[in-house]
Amino acid sequence: MAKRSRKVHPVVVRLRPVIGALAAVLRFVRRHLPLCRFPIEVVLADKTRRRCLKRELARTVRRLQRVFGELLPSDVVVIVQQAIPADRELAGCCQLAQRPNRPRFALVRLALQVNGKRLTTDEVLAALTEQLVGLALQQAPGIDIRVPIRLEPGDDGPAERRTPLPPSPLRPLRDVSADLPQPPAV
Repeated sequence: MAKRSRKVHPVVVRLRPVIGALAAVLRFVRRHLPLCRFPIEVVLADKTRRRCLKRELARTVRRLQRVFGELLPSDVVVIVQQAIPADRELAGCCQLAQRPNRPRFALVRLALQVNGKRLTTDEVLAALTEQLVGLALQQAPGIDIRVPIRLEPGDDGPAERRTPLPPSPLRPLRDVSADLPQPPAV
């Protein structure tokens, strides 16, 4: 049996490249010109790592902007530096300032090294996420309740990667089980 062929209308043939080019332009604009873009500056001599880290930070910021929407302040600057000098070394910190006749300004500082240990890209992204979540929750109306979740590292990881956590603010101050009366012996 002969196969039927279907001819495409000449107008459709002429419109396909135009529609494809228009779609490519729209994808480019959406990818490179988001509505609110935070300036990110990575202060690092290694050009390759600087570009890679900046690209990952920009992707994470865009994803978090989609999640939080208007809760994030419009004026945020992200600075990545080798270390943050403080009483004890920090992986990240956020500094807020109010300028006259302008909205609040937030400076997010991230460290590449804490206590002599070089942080991985995932650890820097985690510090960035934690800072932006804190900024968003500060903007949100209502009560901020934080419940700490601690995961004990497995035995398969190296010992130098384990970081001690501060004691839980929800822990009992003393052992109350000692105050309970003991049941009589039978």
